[in-house]
This record gives sequence, C-alpha cells and structure tokens, in this order.
Amino acid sequence: MFTSQGKIKSPDFYRKKFPLTAELGGVKKILDDRLRENFISRKKLTVVCGPCSADYPDVVQIYLDKLKAVADECENLLIVARIYTSKPHSNGVGYKGAVFHLTSEADVNLNDGIARCREMMLHALNLGLPIADELLYPELFEYFKDLVGYWFVGARSSEDALHRCIASGLDVCCGIKNPPDGSVDRVVDSLYAVSNPCIFPYCGKQVVTDGCKFAHVVLRGGLRDGAFCSNIGRDDVLFAKKRLVSLGLNDFVMADLNHANSGKVAANQIQNAQIALNSGADGVMIESYLYARSLSNTRGTSQTDDCLDFESTEKVLKLLNERWRSPS
Repeated sequence: MFTSQGKIKSPDFYRKKFPLTAELGGVKKILDDRLRENFISRKKLTVVCGPCSADYPDVVQIYLDKLKAVADECENLLIVARIYTSKPHSNGVGYKGAVFHLTSEADVNLNDGIARCREMMLHALNLGLPIADELLYPELFEYFKDLVGYWFVGARSSEDALHRCIASGLDVCCGIKNPPDGSVDRVVDSLYAVSNPCIFPYCGKQVVTDGCKFAHVVLRGGLRDGAFCSNIGRDDVLFAKKRLVSLGLNDFVMADLNHANSGKVAANQIQNAQIALNSGADGVMIESYLYARSLSNTRGTSQTDDCLDFESTEKVLKLLNERWRSPS
C-alpha cells in the first residue's frame, strides 16, 4: 500500500528559488569543461573528496571552505567536492542523506531536503568547486542536474537498467562503481551499457540518449565470503584497463580509497592513496569530513561510513599532489 504524504514541488520551483545564475552557470561550465578535458588528458589527478553523506548545511559549508583552501595549493590535483545528497544501505536502514532528514525518520520532508541540498551545492560552486553526487533516486535527478558536474552510480545501482539509461544521457563525467562483490568484469559491462545509446521511458516520455562519453569505472573493492577484498592494486587496475580497451572503452580508472578497499576503516585511506598512485589509477575518491568517528557526538563527523578527519585529509591531498605524475 502507498500512502501519499504530500506533493514534492517541481524542479523548476527549486531552480527559481535557488537559481544557478548566469554568472555561476558560466563558472560551472568552466569546471565541467576542465573535468571533461582532464578525463581525456589526465594531466592532473582527479580527486573526489568529501563526507560519505552530506548532512548539516552549515557544517558542510565549513568543510567546503577548508577543502577549497587546500585545493588552491594543489596544482597537480583536480579536486571535486563530494556532496552526496542521498545514501543507500545494504539493509535499507540508516541515515539516508540530507535530502531526506537530518536527525530521524520523523523529520523527513523532501521539500526541505531538496532546498538544503541545493544550498550546499550553490555554496560549493560559489567557491569554484565542482560537485559530485550519487545518482541514487532517478526521480531526484532533475532537481540537481543543473548543479552537479560529476555523477556516480553506486555499487548497488550499477547493474540497474534505469540507472544505466539515465547515466547514458549525461554530458558530464560519471563514475560507475563495481558491484558489491568487487567484480571488475561486471563493472566493465555496466560501463559498456552507459557508454552506448539507449531508448527508454522517462518522466512520461520516450527518450533516447547517445551514450555518456565521459563515463569510467570506479573500483571500490568487494565483499566475498564475508571478508572485504581490495581491488585497487596494480594487477586489478591493469586488468580493468585491458578489459576496457578490448571493448573500445576509455580506460580511465578511479580508485575508491574507502569502502571495501579500506575494510571500512577510514584511516586505511592514507595507505590506499599510495597504492592507487603505484597502481596507475587516474583518479581517487576520498571519504573525508571535519572529524573522525572517534568524536561520534560532534557535528562534522560522518553519519554513515567513517571518514578521515580534515587534518589527515589535507596530508593525503598534499601527498597525492607531490607524487602525482601525469601518464603523458
């Protein structure tokens, strides 16, 4: 049984209330162009960095200010602000992201949530930071597509037909994560689907896409026989690149430093950063917030997966900046 709890205001309503102005739209275009150009040239290391899940706008904005200051010092990195508005969970229970609620299920108000998420994203763009979000709920895509410059399709969604079809219509960068078991072959299949044209029903219309030309795989490790398995070592990355090339796909590979690759221990992202550099990865994803999980009752700690504290994040970013060498 479905019970209506009220209407969600239209995407146009939010675009007018929290607008991407002409000036800021020009900034976003420049940021999108840089990401697309670097996807091809790989002169810089693409780094997606931010909380596992966004929450309080004022705290996220403090984080973004700090991230921008470090980004300005790292000339070899192209840093993207991770502002994940919605989060999935293996058992469906837990904090679902700022678009849903801030403290409890009783607080769910999607209209308020969409507003606060656009507020966070506009702050990032005003700083000159491109934005990454997860394409989790297809119906929410329309509410943020004008602001987001880097989409990700998560491990649980990467083999879903609708998610693949929407991603195939993107003209910005898009990362496709490997499924929960860590399979490289299966994520390459998903990327093939996203990279090719698709006809499908969407928002009451029959639509056709021409395939996303800026899509790539993200290796985030997996869970096999109850144990976490990493897949960002040199052999894994080389295997993925060979499979991609054999299918005529772009062989850009991003290493997710957390999740199964870290065994869900955020501090392991530090050593994973060096592993990713040595393996030939073209980009990395870092889960980072103001404070580590040890300060669990402090605003600025992750409400979902554990994250690096900002001091450690700054060290990792500067290490990556110092040691990055473009493949060219």
